[in-house]
Amino acid sequence: MRLGANTIQLRPYDLHLKVQSGAPTAEVEPNDTTPQALPASGWIAGTHSNASDVDSYSLSLNAGDTVFASLDQDPTRDLTQFAAALAIGPFGSGFDIQVDNQSGPVETPYSDAIFATVKAAGTYRVTVTGSVTSGDYGLSVSVHPAAPSVGCTTYDSAAVPREILFGAPTTSFIDVPGAPRIGDLNVSVRLSHPMPPDVDVYLVSPAGNTNALFTDIGSRTYSNIDITIDDDAAFPAGHFTLLNGMMVQPELDYRLHWFDGENGGGRWTLTLRDDTDNSNNLGVLSAWSLTICDAPIPALSCSSGDAPAALLSSDFEGGAQGFTHAGTADAWALGTPSAAPIATCNGGTQCWKTNLSGVYNASSNQDLVSPPIDLSGVQAPIQLRWAMKYQLDNASSDHGWVEIREVGGANARRLWEFLDASMTTTVGSSNLVLQESAGWGTHYADISGYAGKRVEVVFHLDSDASVQLAGLAIDDVSVLGCPRSSTGEGGGTGGGSTTGEGGATASGAGGAGTGGATATSGAVTSGGSTTGEGGATGSGGGGAGTGGATTASGAGAGGGSTTGEGGATASGAGGAGTGTATAASGASTSGGSTTGESGATGSGAGGAGTGSATAASGAGASPNGDPPASTDTTGGCGCRFAGSDEPPWPWPAALALIALLRMRRKRLRSRSS
Repeated sequence: MRLGANTIQLRPYDLHLKVQSGAPTAEVEPNDTTPQALPASGWIAGTHSNASDVDSYSLSLNAGDTVFASLDQDPTRDLTQFAAALAIGPFGSGFDIQVDNQSGPVETPYSDAIFATVKAAGTYRVTVTGSVTSGDYGLSVSVHPAAPSVGCTTYDSAAVPREILFGAPTTSFIDVPGAPRIGDLNVSVRLSHPMPPDVDVYLVSPAGNTNALFTDIGSRTYSNIDITIDDDAAFPAGHFTLLNGMMVQPELDYRLHWFDGENGGGRWTLTLRDDTDNSNNLGVLSAWSLTICDAPIPALSCSSGDAPAALLSSDFEGGAQGFTHAGTADAWALGTPSAAPIATCNGGTQCWKTNLSGVYNASSNQDLVSPPIDLSGVQAPIQLRWAMKYQLDNASSDHGWVEIREVGGANARRLWEFLDASMTTTVGSSNLVLQESAGWGTHYADISGYAGKRVEVVFHLDSDASVQLAGLAIDDVSVLGCPRSSTGEGGGTGGGSTTGEGGATASGAGGAGTGGATATSGAVTSGGSTTGEGGATGSGGGGAGTGGATTASGAGAGGGSTTGEGGATASGAGGAGTGTATAASGASTSGGSTTGESGATGSGAGGAGTGSATAASGAGASPNGDPPASTDTTGGCGCRFAGSDEPPWPWPAALALIALLRMRRKRLRSRSS
């Protein structure tokens, strides 16, 4: 990326696009000393009348807003272009930052662009100046608002001021209470120094991660540095020599998101080193602060009210737990890391790392793969969690990522990827090497899109032949998900709630029909009727059939026959199935079976459903014969029964039915004898 005469690298970067339509607002003179208010579109058509003309435009910004300005110096494309300068300000003591392409390679049509993120709310200006000839221009200005702050707290250091000395490090600290999980971290620093480029600054987290913020930035011209460092700012520290009143990114080799996912509670230490031996160049750290946005991992909430189930839970204290590794120059190993900056596990003493005692191998391509995770009985939400610590070389040469995929490799999705520069730097006059690192941080991802699949998680690292660092370490991998409602194909069991095909539900002892037919209060001694699809009705103990099924009159508790679709007949208390299914005689609490279409079988007094109908557990499931409390949520009902809402259990009917069946058996034995 070229800004003015300097070329800098941004990694990673966000690309924003704004498309203007309609016509721009015309410039209104005089706007040299009193800026013209920018229109809502931010689009201006202007003219420079001479080399000394100054055109200024004002706009209001909030703290953290990023303003982008683009200057087209030949909007009519008539080749009457001129080389102008574009500036944004004021910052610090009324200064602007400016770009001017006259000193660098010039391409036609001429254009400039500048952007900045402001530290404080206020009125700012965009200025077009410095043309060597007259000409027209098109100016387009857009504002990208600061991201909303959620759960953010700023902690100011009380350990200031601190004199910045040569040789020995200058340190200051902040103690953060509690245990916020870092979702975003910003650092504000205010210092003065006769020679700001002599100062190197880095931050150490309570977990011991050491990451630089900036080294050798600014200039003697501007002795004060007053900045907020934010990964989401417009440009890196060090691009402009003016560093007062702005939000800037860390320099290229440093990232604040390397602290994300960590426990932010504890002592944070800011260290400054003056790398030039000059006793007359003593500076002062006057203030610094941390802003930590707490981002707890979302707790799963199952719609059924059930607690989420642990589908995978691997802390590796008991061994590999089904994880495997392979690849070229593979060095994944399970144990206790022993080489800085990764010399611990997230929890306990056992974790995976690409070489426990040193750096990862050159020219490697290595994967750590979880055991298969069965999500067939799980529904959304489903969440993957893992703890990770890493130190990698430049993402142009070495790569690290985490991926979920179906077992066998299909439908892969990247959950995390390293996109940064090399995680090492030198500071101070002695060229102290900082071994930068990220973690241990806890990461998570929603993987609900894989419900019903068998999946695996892959932790990957590959490297070139040049620089190797500590690598990637993994610990505490888990998957949580919501179990599906208790269902079975074909029909119901027992005499509890039974759901047939299409959501048909029968409660009590009666069997359900299909296609949405509902049967209620099945076999009762009073001979109550049960109606299925198509108007088919069975009375007494029989469940209803479907379609044009005939109606069988029940014999009360004696268990009259019931005919379902396809001629299937059931006698006794059992409901009939459909199609060519055969319904055996029901046996109330003594447990006779009833078979419906697709082989569905209901035991006890419950009739079978059909097709792929689901069923909740019903009567007879309890060893003492008591019906369990129903929590049926099948068939899209979402119902729950509790207390007085529980359907009444027909104990008198069941006891009478048993007595009558015994009498009937006795008569049959008497006749046969």
